[in-house]
Amino acid sequence: MTDSSKRLRWNPSLSVLLSRAVGVSWALIMAWLFIVAARDHHPVFSSHDECGTNPADILRAGELLEESTLRFVIAAHCSNALYLPDERIALRFGGAPVDVETRKFSVAGATHYKIVSVGGEAEP
Repeated sequence: MTDSSKRLRWNPSLSVLLSRAVGVSWALIMAWLFIVAARDHHPVFSSHDECGTNPADILRAGELLEESTLRFVIAAHCSNALYLPDERIALRFGGAPVDVETRKFSVAGATHYKIVSVGGEAEP
């Protein structure tokens, strides 16, 4: 006579097979997602104290920007920007300092800035 406990271990029912298949499938899917996530990460800035984009590419000399828009654009591309009291913004890109010279003016009570020069290059 065969022992029923051994027979169930080697001849599992459909529900046991199905639960094992779902578990293995879930593990394979999660492993695949982790591999894709590890390979698809975006590189960070070369330094966390620099701009990820050349400031000359995001700010143009002669451009007129509202104060909040200017701060948003700079914060999106650069970390540790220094807003100096003489209406300049000190940034770093590629290990070198880049100064953004601005001119402040008011329109209908809202503060706006005109970009005078970026990295020493003024508008034509």
